[in-house]
Amino acid sequence: MTQSTKPHMLITRILLLICLPLFFSTLASAQKPETQLNGFGHLEFTLNQQDETNSYFTIGEHDFFVTSKLRKNISFLGEYVFRFGSGSYLPSIERSLIKFNYKGNHSIIAGKLHTPVNYWNDTYHHGRLFFPTIDRPLAFTYFIPLHTLGVQLQGQNLGKLNFSYDVVVGNGIQSTDVKQNDPQFSVTAAVHIKPVDNLRIGVAYNKDYLSTNTPGAHSGHLPIYQHYSGPIYSGAVDFQLGTFSLAYFADKFEFLSESSMNVTRTDSLGQANNFSSFLYSGYRLKDHHVPFLFADYVYVAENDLYTHQLEIIKFGLGYKYEFNHLINVKTIFEYEHLLDGHDDHSKHDRLGVRLQLAYGF
Repeated sequence: MTQSTKPHMLITRILLLICLPLFFSTLASAQKPETQLNGFGHLEFTLNQQDETNSYFTIGEHDFFVTSKLRKNISFLGEYVFRFGSGSYLPSIERSLIKFNYKGNHSIIAGKLHTPVNYWNDTYHHGRLFFPTIDRPLAFTYFIPLHTLGVQLQGQNLGKLNFSYDVVVGNGIQSTDVKQNDPQFSVTAAVHIKPVDNLRIGVAYNKDYLSTNTPGAHSGHLPIYQHYSGPIYSGAVDFQLGTFSLAYFADKFEFLSESSMNVTRTDSLGQANNFSSFLYSGYRLKDHHVPFLFADYVYVAENDLYTHQLEIIKFGLGYKYEFNHLINVKTIFEYEHLLDGHDDHSKHDRLGVRLQLAYGF
C-alpha cells in the first residue's frame, strides 16, 4: 500500500465508523414494530341455592393481549391466558396470528384464531371486561368450535352495506395445536352486513369431520366429556353447524341474538339435530349504569353422540356499573333449569347470585 492511499483509507474508515451505526440505527428504527401489550382479568363471588347453599370466591382467567404492527400491511395478534384447571393454573395460547392486508379491506390471516361462527366469537376475547354479561352463552360449552388453527381469507366493510366475509380452512375440533387428527380439514364460511350504524347481521356455516370423536384444543373450554362417566362413542362423526347473529349496540340500547343449529351424523344412529338460542338486552342509563336481562337455551338430541343428551334453560337479570373503560362490576340474579339430561345428571333447579369485578390494564 502506498503512502498516498493511506489518508483516503483512513478517511473511508472514519466515515464508515460514523455512517454505519447511523444507518443500522435508522434501519432498526424503521423496522421496529409498534407493539401494544394489555392485560385483562376478573374476580367473582357466587352464591348458589340448589340442594344446599354454596358460596365462594373465584379468581378467573387472566388474559395477556398483544398486538403489533410489523410493517404497513402486516400485523400480529396474540392472546395468552392463564386459567385454573386440574388443580393448578395452566397457561394456554388462545390466539396467535399474522394478518396480511394484501389489497384494500381484503386480508389473509394465518395462525390460531377464533372461528368466525357468530358475533360473540368475532367480537369478544377472553377479557370479561368487554362481555355484556358474566358468562359466554351456554352453546360455547357444548358445540361451538371456539378456535381454528389454519388460514383465513377476510374482507371487511365492503360497499354500501358494509359487507364482510370470512372463509377459514384449518384443523378441526378434535385436533391439537400441533397436529391435525383428521383426514379432512374443517371449513368455515361466514358473512355479515352492517346496513346502519351499530347494527350487525350475520350468518355462518362450519363443517368438520371427527374421525374418532375425541375432544381437542378447539372445542369448548369445558368439554362435555368431563361432566359424564361412562363410554364415549369412538366412531366417526360428521359435524355441521349453522348460526345466525343479530347485534345492535348503540349509545343507549343494546341487543344481541345468537342462534345455532348443530347437525351431527353417525353410522350407528343416523342424524341428530341440536340447537341453541341466546338473547340479551340492556339499556344504558347516565353513561355508567347498564341494567340488562338475558335468556339462554340449549337442546342436545337423545341420539347425539358428540355431546350427551341435555336440555337447559337459563334466565338472568343483571346490572353493570362501569367505573371507566378499564374496570366494571356486574351483578346477576340467575335461574337455571335442567329440563332433561344424561343419566348421570339429575333434573335440577338452580337459583344464584353472582358478582364479577372485571378489569383491564
